Amino acid sequence: MESTQRRMFVVAVLVCGFAVGMAGLLNFFKYRSTALNIVKERLLVTGRSVENSVNSSLALGMQFGDIGTLQATLERERATDDLIEGIDVFDTDGRMLYSTDRLRANRPVPAAWLRTARKSGAVDWFVDDDRAAAAGMSIENSFGLTLGYLAVRFDADRVRDGAWSVGRDIALASLGVFVVAAALASALLMRVMRGLGRDVEGVEAALRSGDAGRASASAARGHFGPALRKFFDTVRHAETEIADLQARLQRGSQP
Repeated sequence: MESTQRRMFVVAVLVCGFAVGMAGLLNFFKYRSTALNIVKERLLVTGRSVENSVNSSLALGMQFGDIGTLQATLERERATDDLIEGIDVFDTDGRMLYSTDRLRANRPVPAAWLRTARKSGAVDWFVDDDRAAAAGMSIENSFGLTLGYLAVRFDADRVRDGAWSVGRDIALASLGVFVVAAALASALLMRVMRGLGRDVEGVEAALRSGDAGRASASAARGHFGPALRKFFDTVRHAETEIADLQARLQRGSQP
């Protein structure tokens, strides 16, 4: 019985650990996904503001590569969110046209940006890369022709650090929940197992003694009582039948 109790305790602890661990992981992944979607929406709001400025300039007849006020607009929008590292505008060939970072004006656009932007078409796109993380969109003229793309760069390490920080908090909270759940489960299991052990000992003692009175007393107390009482009733009935058959055999053997 003791070995069974130990196994049951181990199983209870493992089940609690698995349940709490899976709940913690699901909460972390759900938080990370939600946080990333919020970051994307923040960046795209800034991008749409720049896009509206570009469309207004194009409506006035300006050329896409010769919008004099766009640089100031990029600088202004860059300052609205401390998560933004920079804003870049490039054409469909990957040539940088405008950027809040002067040093990037002569650098090629990251291949991941251009590839993702071309695949996305008119849909907003997102690149989560260690060296070039950005959310972007296409810039079209009034005829629906894609003139170029806009990329809002952000600090991916900062987003990941925030997610891992929350992950550590979730892990600590999950550990506390696991300790409490394992302790409660062990206490409840111990109580149940003790009651079950007493019932088994009572059944054992009643079966060894063969005493119907003790069997009836056990039936009134333990979980096995009704089954034990039925067993003794069956045994008594069988004994009665056997005694009756023996009596008949004895009477038939007499001359």
